[in-house]
Amino acid sequence: MFEVKKSYCGLCHPRCGTLLHIEDGKVVKITGDPDHPITHGAICQRGRLMLDHIYHPQRLNYPLKRVGERGQGQWQRVSWEQALDEVAEKLASLREQYGAETLTFTHGTKRTYHWDCRRFFNLFGSPNTCGVNNICMCPSYATEYATYGGMTFGGEVMAARCVVLWGCNASKSNPNVLTPQIVMARKNGAKLIVIDPRRTKEAEQADFWLQIRPGTDLALMLAWIRLIIAEDLYDHDFVANWTVGFEELKEAVEAYTPEKASEITMVPAELIVESARMYATTSPAVIPFGLGLDKQGVNSTQCARGRAIIRAITGNLEVPGGDIFSLAGEIGKIHDWEHLEINDTLPQSQRDKQLGADKYPFFGFPGWEMNQAANHKLPAGYVAPPEAWHSNLAHAREVFDAIITGEPYPVTAAITLANNPLLALPNTKRVFEALQALELYVVMEYYMTPSAAMADYVFPSSSTVEQPELWLTSGFCLPCPQGIEPLYERRNSYDFYRGLGLRLGQEEYWPWETVEEVYDYCLEPIGLNYKKLVEQNGVFGQREYRRYEQHGFGTPSGKVELKSSIFEELGADPLPKYKEPAWSPVSTPDLAEEYPLILITGSRFMPMYHSEQRQIEKARQKVPDPLVSINPETAEKYGLSEGDWAVISTPQGSIRQRVKLSDAIHPQMADTQHSWWFPERDPNLPGLFGVFESNANVLCPDDPEFCSPEIGSWPHSALLCRIEKENPENSSRIAAGGV
Repeated sequence: MFEVKKSYCGLCHPRCGTLLHIEDGKVVKITGDPDHPITHGAICQRGRLMLDHIYHPQRLNYPLKRVGERGQGQWQRVSWEQALDEVAEKLASLREQYGAETLTFTHGTKRTYHWDCRRFFNLFGSPNTCGVNNICMCPSYATEYATYGGMTFGGEVMAARCVVLWGCNASKSNPNVLTPQIVMARKNGAKLIVIDPRRTKEAEQADFWLQIRPGTDLALMLAWIRLIIAEDLYDHDFVANWTVGFEELKEAVEAYTPEKASEITMVPAELIVESARMYATTSPAVIPFGLGLDKQGVNSTQCARGRAIIRAITGNLEVPGGDIFSLAGEIGKIHDWEHLEINDTLPQSQRDKQLGADKYPFFGFPGWEMNQAANHKLPAGYVAPPEAWHSNLAHAREVFDAIITGEPYPVTAAITLANNPLLALPNTKRVFEALQALELYVVMEYYMTPSAAMADYVFPSSSTVEQPELWLTSGFCLPCPQGIEPLYERRNSYDFYRGLGLRLGQEEYWPWETVEEVYDYCLEPIGLNYKKLVEQNGVFGQREYRRYEQHGFGTPSGKVELKSSIFEELGADPLPKYKEPAWSPVSTPDLAEEYPLILITGSRFMPMYHSEQRQIEKARQKVPDPLVSINPETAEKYGLSEGDWAVISTPQGSIRQRVKLSDAIHPQMADTQHSWWFPERDPNLPGLFGVFESNANVLCPDDPEFCSPEIGSWPHSALLCRIEKENPENSSRIAAGGV
């Protein structure tokens, strides 16, 4: 029997539509769905790996329980019921002994539903979910809420007359959605400005490419703001009627002349002037979200502020072809993820125990509660309330320190879903030490990863095509249909959390037996259920613009806060202020003599996504080894050739990667691929799949002086490194960094 079924990909953030070609119950081919209203049949290199992913022989298919020493690969297959019973029993015991705050969670990229995690943790009583949120979109999310009451994810790119890609490599990170939108905008005559230290594909096509020194974006933003104000290019009506703090902002940016910004950023002054003028005089304009700003450490939060301010003073918020964050029509009636989190169930006494909230209150309950209170002043359905899992988290450094030291209280148990903390978080050796110290470590995964290998229980996760989902944005709600029944004993994260919740006294809060029933509940306010949504291929809301003229903005003042009252109340700089990175040629010139190159990590590359796809042969054929990209001039200076194994070192640690020569990289910079491990290697300690050998996070610190003071974003870029041809002496540094 042969059939074709609609499904979706989900191997990165967008939920691109696919068609599963099924023969005798098995998927034999996957193609793009030409009728999908967003992706129109497009499928990228990652999506083409889905078939291999579904049936990969290394997939986890049954629950496993550790029966030997941690990290020694001794597992016993058990049933879901036994595993859930034992995990729930242990969690109940640890909660009784230490309090609910003893349980933590590490977040990762969206492979699971996330709201179910937060729901479970709120009901369990722990405020300590943490993970990569501090460096991946969430700094922008929380900060934009504090600035104008919502998060603009991409804007109306196709209708824009100017597109600014600031730290956004769209062709590698969002090839099926944002990239075609940019192409269409360009066909319609839009200008393109790219700000990126690397000459990306988009940079080659841009009207202006600003090759910026990593970590200095905020100085460039302040120069743009200064010029826009000084040359009277700002939107006078909007600034006068819908902002607060303009005069203070004007004073704060006065020192950032194009010449000063050029000295800081390495971007020529005339290019700063010309690009700022182009953006300010070519409206409507959009600045889509770019990860490059969120992962640079000390300035990351204020970069999000700077970008938001630039959008606002030029009148590009909530206008056709501009940056949009309000909900469109019927979309505002749907029960969203924040609704499902049931954050009100976590009592204040437990909120007060959130680790890291004393140091970074804006990204914990204090800041989230202020953003939420401002949002609640708006009419329901106007702007989505801030989700806790996006903007209200414990800090990973503080959590792992508590695991290791027991201070300020013992953290003894952790759950990891859709995350590989040994590859996702900085200061890898400390992460490893913390995982070793846990009394209970539970992982739900597709494959046995380095982090999963350290677990006590490992649960098998279903692929995206084996579970339904909703793709819910401010403008549309699309079904992501389950294409096949879960193979073997794979399950989705809702089943996992509901299974634990039922065993831990949370029965009344998990009334829906399946996640599809949850979606039926979410869609009730618009008279649909999930089946009907599938039949009609989604819902698109009717967009209204400039609704702030009736309702204001979701901030304490009701206006765009160029000077943030929330930041000020929480002790953070209320106006953007540039800080030189802790390691840089400017702040540490002596260190720069020993580590002369500026390091970039975390750049997207196809077909891998973070630490995934390393098992898949087709992916490894394209990228068999981890690569560090350097300019040919740099290679010649240090005696390196294409394909050489090189040792990359920072004061934090050393790793090895193969040299790739590229004139897209500045001669003073090096770009290392991130999240590398080797599934073909020994899974047991001390090898642990080679997790310490080529993992860029070994190079990355997270001490407070490197992190943004507002939310604790650690740096994956804007660091210093040196690069040497591998030899026995420097190889020993890598070995010493492992276990």
